[in-house]
Order: sequence, then C-alpha cells, then structure tokens
Amino acid sequence: MSIRRMTLGAGYRYLMSSVARADEATRAAGLTGYYAATGTPPGWFLGSGLAGLAGGVGVEPGSPVSEEQLWRMLGMLRDPVTGEHLGRPPIGAGMVFVDHLGRVRKAPKSVAGFDLTFSVPKSVSVAWALADEPTRARIHAAHRRALQAVIAYGEVHVFATRTGHAGAISEDVRGVIATAFDHWDSRVGDPQLHTHVVVLNRVQSAVDGRWRTLDSKALFRAAVGMSELYNGLLADEITRNLGWGWAPEGRARSAEPKWEVDGVDKELREEFSQRSSAIEQAKEELVDAFVASQGRQPTAREVIGMRQQATLTTREAKQVKPLVELIDGWRARARDFVGLDQPAWVAALAGRHTHRLVTAHDLEAGILADAATLVVAKVADKRATFTRANLLAEAHRQLHAVRFAASADRIRVAERTATLAAERAVMLTPAEVLDTPEHLQRADGSSMLRPRNSEVYATQDLLDAEARLLAAGQATDAPAVTTAVAARLGRMVAPGKEHALSAEQAHAVATVVTSGRRLDVLVGAAGTGKSTTMAGVRAAWEADHGPGSVVGLAPSAAAAEVLADAVGVPTENTAKWISEHRSLPQREARLREYAARLAGAYPSQATRQLQMTAQAELAAYRRWALRPGQLIIVDEASMAATTDLDHITTAATNAGAKVLLVGDWAQLSPVQAGGAFKLLADAAGPAVATLHDVRRFRHEWERDATLRLRVGDEMVAEEYAAHGRLESGVRADMLDLLFEGWQTDQRAGRASLMVAADADTVVELNARARAWRVRAGHVAQDGVLCGDGTVVGVGDVVVTRLNMRALTTGRGWVKNGDDWVVTATGPDGSLRVIRPGGRATAVLPADYVRGHLELGYASTAHRAQGRTVDTAHAYVTATTLREPLYVMASRGRETNRLYIDTAQEPDSATAHREPERVEPVEVLQKAIATSSADLAAHEVQRQEQARAQRARNLGVGVRPGYSASAANQPAAPWTRSMA
Repeated sequence: MSIRRMTLGAGYRYLMSSVARADEATRAAGLTGYYAATGTPPGWFLGSGLAGLAGGVGVEPGSPVSEEQLWRMLGMLRDPVTGEHLGRPPIGAGMVFVDHLGRVRKAPKSVAGFDLTFSVPKSVSVAWALADEPTRARIHAAHRRALQAVIAYGEVHVFATRTGHAGAISEDVRGVIATAFDHWDSRVGDPQLHTHVVVLNRVQSAVDGRWRTLDSKALFRAAVGMSELYNGLLADEITRNLGWGWAPEGRARSAEPKWEVDGVDKELREEFSQRSSAIEQAKEELVDAFVASQGRQPTAREVIGMRQQATLTTREAKQVKPLVELIDGWRARARDFVGLDQPAWVAALAGRHTHRLVTAHDLEAGILADAATLVVAKVADKRATFTRANLLAEAHRQLHAVRFAASADRIRVAERTATLAAERAVMLTPAEVLDTPEHLQRADGSSMLRPRNSEVYATQDLLDAEARLLAAGQATDAPAVTTAVAARLGRMVAPGKEHALSAEQAHAVATVVTSGRRLDVLVGAAGTGKSTTMAGVRAAWEADHGPGSVVGLAPSAAAAEVLADAVGVPTENTAKWISEHRSLPQREARLREYAARLAGAYPSQATRQLQMTAQAELAAYRRWALRPGQLIIVDEASMAATTDLDHITTAATNAGAKVLLVGDWAQLSPVQAGGAFKLLADAAGPAVATLHDVRRFRHEWERDATLRLRVGDEMVAEEYAAHGRLESGVRADMLDLLFEGWQTDQRAGRASLMVAADADTVVELNARARAWRVRAGHVAQDGVLCGDGTVVGVGDVVVTRLNMRALTTGRGWVKNGDDWVVTATGPDGSLRVIRPGGRATAVLPADYVRGHLELGYASTAHRAQGRTVDTAHAYVTATTLREPLYVMASRGRETNRLYIDTAQEPDSATAHREPERVEPVEVLQKAIATSSADLAAHEVQRQEQARAQRARNLGVGVRPGYSASAANQPAAPWTRSMA
C-alpha cells in the first residue's frame, strides 16, 4: 500500500478516464461484465463515514460513484449527494500572493484526500492475468476483502482528527468517506491488479459530529503497518480460497524478504515488470532520426525537446483497453514461460499450502511472548526510539509466514504481539495525567491530549548505553598529553602533510589531547579538514605516548581504509574489532593452556610447533587488546551504532585508554540505532572540539551555503538558484542533464561523481555510463551478469558490496565500498579486478559477482559520504531528506550541481496521471527542512516531556465543546495546506 496526497481537483480526471461507459456494462452484469468493456468498473463507496452524508441519510457502501459525485468530493470537498460543504469551504484555490522576494506565487492547494493504493504482489497479478475467469474473480474478491478489512481497521485504530489550539486534542472519528477504483494494469501495460482507495479529507468527529480534516500525521505514521497488514490479509484470503502457498525471497537492498506465490517463477514475474513507455519509445525514434540526419548524438537539452515532442504525439494515442484485450497480450507474452494452457498452470498452484489455518486461540502465550521479544529486538536494532506503529509493522512482518483462518485472528495476534513488545521497552513519553478533564477523555478513558499509539519507546539496554557514554564524556581521568607537547601544536606538521595545522585545527587538537576526558568528540562540517586534524592528533599523542599508541576504527571497512591513509595508523572496522575484542577471554584461556603445556615440555618438533602457535595467539591477543595510554580514534562516528560506541568506550575505560569520536552529526545516521554522536556533542557544549572553517570549496559563497544547508536553513535554496546550481524538470530530463554534465567533466579529465539518494536511480545512471563507455570503445560490450541485472565487462568501473577477507589483494582484502576496474572475465562468471590507479588485484568468484558487485560510475549518498571529487552531480526529489542532500551537495571542490525532479512519482507503476509539478526551490526547501537524523533516546525523552507539558497547559484552558480545526475556523490563506 502506498499513499499520495491529492490536492483539490487533482486526480479526478485520471480516476474517471479509465471507467467504462455505462452502455458497455452494467452493475447487474457483475465484474465479468467489464472484461469486454473498454475500461474498468466505476468507483464504489466504502467507509463507515458514509452514514453521515446526505444530511444523515447516508450512502450505501458498495454503491457506484458517479462522475458528478466524485467531482463534488475531490473538486469542492462537498457532500457527494447534496453538494453541501463538509465543514469549512476550502481556501486558497486559484489565489496568488507575493513572497518575500517580490515574486508572484500560487497559494498552496488544499488537500482534498489521500490516495491509498492497494496493489497485489507481482506473482498474484501474473497468476490473475493468466487464470480463467472464475479464478480471476476469486482473486479480485480476495483483494477487495483484504483492503476493506484494512480500511475498517484504520477507522478504529488510525483515522482521527485534531482540534484545539495547535491541534492539541486528538479526537476519534465516525469513520471515513472513501471511494475505490479498480485498475487492471500498470502504467506501461503490465498486469498489475490494484485499487485506488481515495479517502476524503473530511471526517466527522466522534465527539460532536462536526466535519473536520483528517489527522494526516497519524495516517502516515501508520502507513507501513497498514501496508503490512494488507499483505498478510491478502495472503490469508488467497490461501483460504485457492489453496496457494507462499515463499519468501531475499531482496538485494533489504534484509526483509518479500513474499510471492509459490510456483510463480522470478523470470515470469520479471517479464511482466517492464519499465519502458510509449513516450520513451517515441523519443528514441526521434533520437535515431536526429543522428541519421545530423551525424551526431543530440545534446541532453535537445533530447529533452524530443521527449516533450514525444509526449505530445503519444498523448492522443493513449487508449484504455478492454481487459480481454489486455489478457490476450499477456498470455502471448507468457507462452515461452508456462506454455499454452495457462489456466491449467494457474490451477496447479493450488494445494501448495499444507498446514492448518491458524486461529488466535491456537497461539499460546509463550509463543506470542517469544514473538514480541523478537519484534522489539529487530525494531530496536534499527531505531534508537520507536512507536507502537513501528512495533506493529514489525509484528506483521514476523507473521507473514503464518496463514490465519480469519482476518480478525491476524489482527488480534498482531495487536497482542505489539502490546507485549511495548511492555518489553521503556516508554519515554510521560504517563498520562490522572486528572484529565472528562470532556478530554475518549470512550475508553484515554486522554485526547495524546494521539492514539503515539507514545515513544526505547529499550533499557540502549538507555543504559547512552548513559554510560554520557558519563564517559564527563569523566576527566583519562590519559592526556603534557603541556610541553601542547605548546608545540601550532608549529606541528602532521605526518604525511605538507603544511602546518591551521589555527582552528591546532586548537581542536589541543582541546582533544589535553582534556583528560575518557570520551572526546571532534565535530567538523564537510570540507573542514577533519583528516588533517586527526593526523595532528596522532602526531601530538605519539609525541607523548610513543609509536603505536593510536588505534583507528570506522563503521565500515572502506572508511577504515581511508582513515588509515589519512592518519597513518593501523585501522579496522568497528564490527570486526568488537567481534575480536569479545573473543579476548577465549584467547587468554588458550594462552594459559599453552603456557601450562610448554612449562613441562621437552625440546622437540611438537614443542617448537606449540611455541609458534602460542606466539601467534599472543600476537593476535595484543593486536585486539587495548593498553593504558592508548588513543582510539573512531572516524565517521555519526554513522556508528550507539551500542558499538558503548562497547568501544567501555573497553577503553577498563584498559585506561581514551576514545575520540570524529564526524559530523549533520551527515548520515547509521543503519542501526544511533544518535549518540550528536547527544555527546550537545552534552559537551562549548567545550566540544569543532571545525567551522570550510576549506574544500573553490567558491566562497558555497562554503557558507553548505553550512546553512547543514543546519536546516531553508532560505539557502535561493542561493543555489541564484548561482545557477539548480536544474529542474521531470525525472527523465533531469537524468539526461545530470549524465551529460558528468560526461563533460569526464572528458575534461575531472574527477566527477554522479550521486542519488535512492539505489534505483544509481542503477539507471550506472547503466547509462556503461553504455556510453561501450560506444566509446573503453569497455567491452560482453561480460558477466550481476545480481541487479547489469552486465559488467572488461574496462568497467565496479564497486564491491560485501566484506570478504578471504579475497586478498596483496596486503589488503576485498571490502564493501571498494572501487575496482575489471581487467578480465572468466568463463565461469568470475572477474579479475584491479584498484584504480594502483597495483592491488583480486579475483572475484562468480557467486560474489552475482550477489555483491555493482557498477561504480554512480553512487548512493551513503557510499559518497567521506569522498571528495572535483565535481558532483546530484539527483534530488521531493522525498530527498536533509542529511543525504547535505552529503550530495558537498562532495565537489569546484562545483556541486543539483538536478531537481519537480514532478516525482515514487510509485510510478500504479500512477495513471501526470504528477503535479512544483517549483524547484520549493522542492529543495522541503528537503532542507526535513531531517532524517536518528535522535538519541535521551534527547527524544526530553522532547517528549516538553511536548507533554505543552499539551497539559493547552488542555487546562480548553472549555467543554471547544473545537478549532482547519475545517471549521478561519485561517489566513496560503499559510498552510488543508492537511
């Protein structure tokens, strides 16, 4: 299930455009009547809120939606029957205003509703497309029952409205008003059974019956859980009615498996997962004609013009096809996979589920308790803090393998599991006050001053880890350097550096090495010279504590290698170091055993072999053990998990050593629960060592701009626009321009980087780069197929994505994030690779190539962090967040260009309309304003306490019957959306 906001008037046409005409099929004919009709069935009403329409007469659930009724709802936010306003009329539509720069701008449109798109898994769509009519009808009915159950669940547990000053009061609603439109295919004509459920942004409060807007925050907070619930309910329905089984499949970029129908092979599913479109095909024809006539490839801007022309020429040709015609085409494409008798192939999928269907009573308390323990452990591993919605989503994931006898059984078990999981955590949100006024209590006694299921939790283990880190940051009994060494810092040249430390860097070094704190923090924005400063720290520390007294760690093996090059000390990734450090007691036991055996041993070959074994064990012990006076530098520490930092710091404290965390809290957070780095930096206050002087960028304005972007100053977007750093348009046009910019820099000999926040865009850019290099003769066309579907050949730049110490490269080994150039391909699918500009080589086995190798011309923001290039070209969308944007906008010394998709559609397969375009500066401002940083549990607890106090203060002054919401009270136009 995906969610899209729908502004006033938007979506109306695309929902109605595919509906079959009334003279082609009638409701009495049932669903089969639409198989031959040109289009899909008319929309139908659903939701308990229908009872409040037409002055209380109501609308029958399941009744068809007329064109006029849909327009009244989505175009005017009115009652679809009577045309009366539902609450306050929408404001701002068609209005303009003058912004702070004197520009005439359109006022934001009101939010008319939310498109909840329920789409069955691809395996279900494929089987549905190839089945006989009765089976198709049963699959479709199962899909409908599952989505209806999710909407009914949401009416009880999710949907709400906010009233009172600043929306302090969360009121239950009498249900939602929704319309559902069934669609058969994806945007490019592949089988994709899905339903657009449009939930109107008007609900009746359960308190006083007045019409108000939906609480969109509550809806989006529960979206993942509702999606997982739908997946489980659909699987149950199909298994109960058809006997199909389900199988988990791994995903390339997710630890969570996806569940597909057992027996629908991946190759068949991929056949029906096309990405081409009529517009792109028409554009390619225009490009071919251009090359034939002009004798050259068109520029990116010329291609954009051709795509616009193709859009116009293909728009009129678009037709809504009858389902029977679609099915004929799908069956023709499936013949090579399943033969001619495709209904028989679908029928053979039955009987693969052999276990008894489960009821809620079948699962004993101990089973649910174990499931709850697993749920909270998995959620807490990924998040420092979490809500019940997070626990509930994970509970549904853990239950995907179980088939339930009824929808109520699945919901009851998941809810109970989530409750047990919450009981195993610590609630950071203060408990509800006991004296909440009666008029601010729900029917179940809970307080309306808190939205349902909005409580925030953390585990006690994480809270304890953060507390230990905070204590270490305050303790000042750690080793330090003498004042004599500190006095020379201003003249010191760090090892491997050509110039002395700057005044700011020298001050930061002095702050760290003389503080005596067990745990220190060095914060530096992108481009401030953290590597040089760390080299200075090493030099100062070794001047007092001797060679080998500095140890380097980093969250990834690739980052550890960068640290080793920059600072010149032995380094390791944190996971490996922690694993080896935990094994030290076993090593000690073995050393004692060897010593005892050697004490009474006679000289012999066996004794000499035992001595060598003991010496190797002792060397390994010394390598991973810490000793007094050492300094452990953890680079990129903002990307290190809190529990890892706690283990390292505790080990250092026990050994009489010191830890220095180096990083930038404004850059990317760890994949695991984090937030500790910023917590420690804030706790240190003015005493924290900080680097402010940005030295990376060629242009002075960009130095200031990146610092403003870093702290969330939305207005800096205007700076990037004023200096010509923004390109804007639709996705395809932006990728054309981005790729052309990178090509130009490559030809000029600049080190250039293409970067995007999402992996799919990176794959697409990599494929373009390879095709260009193949045409230029730099890369062999033939090669080896990787797991993401790309071909890699001799001459390609590739990146390894899994640490593999067994694959040696001279003195090193193959790491996640390493760049390579392919020098040879093996007949078994293996590759010989070499480091760019180096001599280290490796042979990557075929299974490693298939599972853990990608093209390396473009990078995700996570892999780009820590890199510095001449120029960077970054793809930005409406879903880009501040931290990855900051990383992407700060890699290049000379220029950093941002290519902004102003019409992004994340779920393009089920989007049947052109997305609304927005101003590029607005997209950039939203990205800058929206942080994805993982906050520490202690910080969230402080915020929750402050929020609860504000809610209590507001609640005290609320009179019985008082309400104020966007649907009932006046508000200045263009200052807020209706959502």
